[in-house]
Amino acid sequence: MKRIFPVMLLLGLAGCSQVDALAPVGGDNVSTVRFAANDVLVGAGVELMTAPVCTETNKVSTCEGKTMAGEAITVRSEGDHLTVTVGPRSLYDGSLQSVITENGQPR
Repeated sequence: MKRIFPVMLLLGLAGCSQVDALAPVGGDNVSTVRFAANDVLVGAGVELMTAPVCTETNKVSTCEGKTMAGEAITVRSEGDHLTVTVGPRSLYDGSLQSVITENGQPR
């Protein structure tokens, strides 16, 4: 047992350096919208108090969250179109798939 633990520890640590390479590879549409919204928010340097929580009704995904400054985060996606706003500012208005593809690339 003493020999197995160090090997398992090293295997676990080896995966830690690959966190940036993780990208969503499946899931439902609302999960994809949530991944994309989080990518946009992190890319814009938004400090989150509450990460957006998403729901889907009639193939339209909506998400709501809050920044550390108390501003509302609003996300809406229908089809391939995604909008992300923080308070009155529009952070993103464009293709959902483009965000997923761009953020799935190695840095």
